[in-house]
Amino acid sequence: MSRWIGPHFNKPSGMQDNKLPRLMGPHNIESARRFELYHLHSVGFEMNTGDTLVIIDFPNRSTATQNQADCNGIAYRSQQFRVHSHNLLDTNSAKFAEMLAPTHQFRTLRRRKLVNKLPEGVKYVLDLTPPSEGDELVFQMTELSLTPGITKWWSSWMLQEVDSWLVCGHDDICTCDRIPPRSPTDETSMGEYSSELGSPTRATWPRTRFRADGLSTQLPLDPDTLLQMKARKENDLFETPDFRRLPDYCPVRHRNGIIRLLMIIEGKHVAMDSASRVWTLVKLSKMFDCGSVIRDLVAQWIMHGPNTRFIEVLPEEALQIAFTLELPGVAQSAFRILVNELALEEAGGNTANKKHSQTTVFGRKLGDLPDELSNLVQHAARAFIERLTNMDAILRNPDMFDYWNIEEWKRLRVLEQLLAQEEGPTAAEAYFKIQDLMKAFVYEITEAYRMATSKALSTSVVAYHSIDKDRATYVEPKDYETIVPIMKKLNPIQMILCSLTYNEFGTALESHLYIGKQVKLPGQPRISFFKTVEDAGFAVQAVVDANPRLSYSGAWQPYFDPIVGGKPRPIRRPLVNLMDLEISIKDQLRPITLSWLRHDIEPSLNITRHLLLTLTNDEMKFLPLWAGGCDDGTGGVFETQIPPAVMGPNGPGPSYHTGITIPSQPSSEGSMIGDLAEMRLRGSTTDESVDVHDSISTVFRPDRVIADDVSMESEAFTAGGAEYEAAKFEVPADHQSMGSVVGMLMDMVVEDTDSEAQFTAADRELTPTGDDDMEFWNDESDSDDSVVLIETEQTKC
Repeated sequence: MSRWIGPHFNKPSGMQDNKLPRLMGPHNIESARRFELYHLHSVGFEMNTGDTLVIIDFPNRSTATQNQADCNGIAYRSQQFRVHSHNLLDTNSAKFAEMLAPTHQFRTLRRRKLVNKLPEGVKYVLDLTPPSEGDELVFQMTELSLTPGITKWWSSWMLQEVDSWLVCGHDDICTCDRIPPRSPTDETSMGEYSSELGSPTRATWPRTRFRADGLSTQLPLDPDTLLQMKARKENDLFETPDFRRLPDYCPVRHRNGIIRLLMIIEGKHVAMDSASRVWTLVKLSKMFDCGSVIRDLVAQWIMHGPNTRFIEVLPEEALQIAFTLELPGVAQSAFRILVNELALEEAGGNTANKKHSQTTVFGRKLGDLPDELSNLVQHAARAFIERLTNMDAILRNPDMFDYWNIEEWKRLRVLEQLLAQEEGPTAAEAYFKIQDLMKAFVYEITEAYRMATSKALSTSVVAYHSIDKDRATYVEPKDYETIVPIMKKLNPIQMILCSLTYNEFGTALESHLYIGKQVKLPGQPRISFFKTVEDAGFAVQAVVDANPRLSYSGAWQPYFDPIVGGKPRPIRRPLVNLMDLEISIKDQLRPITLSWLRHDIEPSLNITRHLLLTLTNDEMKFLPLWAGGCDDGTGGVFETQIPPAVMGPNGPGPSYHTGITIPSQPSSEGSMIGDLAEMRLRGSTTDESVDVHDSISTVFRPDRVIADDVSMESEAFTAGGAEYEAAKFEVPADHQSMGSVVGMLMDMVVEDTDSEAQFTAADRELTPTGDDDMEFWNDESDSDDSVVLIETEQTKC
């Protein structure tokens, strides 16, 4: 029913002591960083082959050169280098295809004044210099701006034990070797690697850091230390060096990011040594529509050892990266965290304060999400709350066992109904005893659930403390509070959004529920369940003794002892098998109490163990198809469920059509001698249109179409022909009366319409031969074999 495992609560087995070897030694990191700078400055020499000339102009260097220089004080300059057009096109980028198109190339050559002046072997010119003004510049600056979490992720080598090679890289504009530290302890306190000090290792971390005021902070951080800092109103765990204070947007970082992206496309090595570089490359790949070229590199960076905590500490940034590069594992993990955190906020109510809150319920600093991603999270969070609210209602319902297939309970329920049909004080007493017994059974579950959701218990202090230590690695001191006081402030719905609650509930049900236990139902004597069942059996036996006819009732047969006979027949003992009842109840509750266990969730997300991240398809369906969701881009996942059965579908297909129909208006055309309207010719029978929700019609109304399986082709008849004569006497359709069919023949009136025709009395002389019909339709008739066209148009649905 529960899985308490001390400090490793909610951690997958085998993941407690996974220490990965370092990617690179301290001196190798410094050498690699300087070598990468050399390649960046000399890209024109390194990439001098290819049929495409790339031009990237850097900002004007009229200002202080130092502000546009790298770690070594070398200023950046405009670059021209070559790439291969087929490599650009192989990325399937619509952006590169457009830039290599003749129209765009003509404008570029004119603007750069390179018409008929291209170097040998160059076919195309790409001017990738970012715009200097306008809306496009604003858009690119917004996209490429670093978030506070990205800027501070360099410190994760200290707080999260991330490999320093992955996160300690320097920005393109850096003053690390040109501005001396403000105090002699700055370099050692930050553990920054340099050519003299090297890079810190886990074995040589500075366990104590001395601040200017003499405060000593131990690493790894302890919850008590953060609480002490909070009491002193101190929030800085360390003094951030000046070269780590990065601007949100940097034009040099923008341009160097474009160069690095093209280097990757050309198959050159680019170091992923900082979160700011990864973020910049991801955003640039989105702009140039070539995310596939860096997908593997970014996935390896995120999924390397402790760096997976990037997803847990910065889920907003991780979700944006995942959606840009289509990384299913990263998208699902970040989505789970964001949905749970938003659900905690939504379930807590008090929306006025929530809008101004900058942290989650458990203290993590919130980031920003684009509107489209925020919409997904909001829908999933509300579905999450709805599902758990329904579960909460069931577990608080005194009739909860009626929802489950429990044989012992069903027998008690039937016995209760049978006793309700009997009259007399004996039956009434037995009826109330059975009811009290059933209430006592349910109360054991509802009370355990109420206790688990009303306050944070202390079943495992070690587990709570380990979770607090994990939270201390990413929650700032001013926002920090241990988990037990936080959970005591939560309402019941918020409590069941935490994994700890389910385990507390399961722990309360670990021991026997009824065997050897006393009844705890308020207002009832504290006697054992065995004695309560026995008393209820005696009361039922008294009813049978008072009514011998019940021995012959088929409905009462399951309650008699199948072995012992006699008149009156004895009731089976015990009336309820407590062991069978308890086993059945626990079998139904076990999936609930263990629903916090994470199966097939990669990465393991070990520092968010307190959150309930086991979302079902009801919540995960809002993700796109590539991320394992059901959102195919049509918006169907955001619509309500299938309509009731009365609106059932009339056939298969991607669109949902109801069976409700209305008559359509067929169009009929015809030409014939005389007045066609007076003949009242009617078109062929048409079926009824189908009332739909998502289609249009050109026949009746924009929201109605005509079913395809009942459509009819247009037909033409020749007046006087065999088909025409047969059609006149055909059995009418359901909506036609017999009179309307026969009337078409009886109401025919032939009028004299030819003013030039001269009929004499002799011509009109009637003969008794009975051939008058033939004379009427002879060659001299003015009918002229006129054709009647009866055409019915049906719009297919």
